Amino acid sequence: MIRLVSRQRTRESRVEVPLERVPSARRRRKRPPASWRLASTACGGLASLVLAACGGHAVTKQDVIAQGNAICAGALRDLRAIPPPAGGETSLPALAADLRSALPIVQGEVSSLRALPRPAEDRALLDRYVAAMTSSLSAYRSLAAAAQRGDQTGVDRALAALQTNPAPKLAGRYGLSQCASAEGTAVSGG
Repeated sequence: MIRLVSRQRTRESRVEVPLERVPSARRRRKRPPASWRLASTACGGLASLVLAACGGHAVTKQDVIAQGNAICAGALRDLRAIPPPAGGETSLPALAADLRSALPIVQGEVSSLRALPRPAEDRALLDRYVAAMTSSLSAYRSLAAAAQRGDQTGVDRALAALQTNPAPKLAGRYGLSQCASAEGTAVSGG
């Protein structure tokens, strides 16, 4: 059996003292029972709710507009950073390659938009916009799959779905000017 000791210096010599007797030695504490941990978590959550109800900053529509515009502007910046196909090629394989780069950006944008808080003011409009962006993501996935397969009819269907998607108009109505832009990921019909 190995015995851990602490070396303490006294004036005269070094003395070895077992760790059990050293008051400053860290001892391993036993974990409280699961019921205690659950109760403390519940109390912490309740305390957060009470603090929020007693004057915590409620998220406003303007807060969401600022966050949403930042998300859309970032996605647009990232999309613009994707290099165009070599020689301006417009074939389905070139489209598929371009979409392989763009799809993760669109996925991130939609995921971030889904995570936006929902203030009471115009909540239904924001929910419809986020649902339209989710639908737009599905259309982008269909477009990428059709381009990869070389399916021109599938590409045309996916582009039509993107062009008729109401996301840009809903974004504009909510006040998300960066998300309503014709250059963004929410393709607007002409």
